[in-house]
Amino acid sequence: MKQHFSEADLLETYYTQPGESMPVMMHLASCSDCAARYDRLERKLREAATCTPSRPETFWTRQRMSVMRKIDTHREQSRRAFRTFRVAAAAALAFVLGGAVVYKSVEPALQQAPVVMARPSVRVAPAPATMAKASDDTTQVARDPWQSDELKDFHGVVQWESWVADSQNPNGDNSL
Repeated sequence: MKQHFSEADLLETYYTQPGESMPVMMHLASCSDCAARYDRLERKLREAATCTPSRPETFWTRQRMSVMRKIDTHREQSRRAFRTFRVAAAAALAFVLGGAVVYKSVEPALQQAPVVMARPSVRVAPAPATMAKASDDTTQVARDPWQSDELKDFHGVVQWESWVADSQNPNGDNSL
């Protein structure tokens, strides 16, 4: 049997059914130290159970006003955020539409490329060893250098045909 019970044991005894705590209760009847500690513990627990904090009469009114103020602040912030979002969306739409209009107005007018007629070339019978190479050479068509695929990519940037007309002087040579 134990000499003295700890406060945890006494607390457990306080919350158990009277029949289950018989050994502790018998010890409390014979030990005045443990009985005094048990009485102090019991008094603390009863006071804690009956303790209600005292609040001023205006407490709940102030609480309600504080909660309502926070709700109103939140509503105003959400309205402001929604308003800002609408302005930003309108600005983005105007930017995109303005860019499209500017792009369409600056876009160069696509002109039909002049058709270059190639001179018919005279075929010479190739030697049998160079037959494959000759067939590749004869399928090549002489083209105008100003109509090459590389220059077509830059047609919107520079109008190459205007250089040809400007660079020819009245003497007929192409020197600058």
